[in-house]
Amino acid sequence: MGKRDDVSCNDCYFRQAGLCALPGDAPCPTFRLAKATLTPPQQPRLVPRAEPQIAFQPAHAYVA
Repeated sequence: MGKRDDVSCNDCYFRQAGLCALPGDAPCPTFRLAKATLTPPQQPRLVPRAEPQIAFQPAHAYVA
């Protein structure tokens, strides 16, 4: 087991936040260490697109 041998359910984020509904004191597969901060992935940078080049034509040019 390695790392999980020295932790208990009381170290889990879900148990400390009152979100755990499982009985017992053995870490479960959803164990998340309360001290570790979970950060979302960085969003890609927004790059503005160039405006399309539209030739200006007066309105009377469309009248047949």
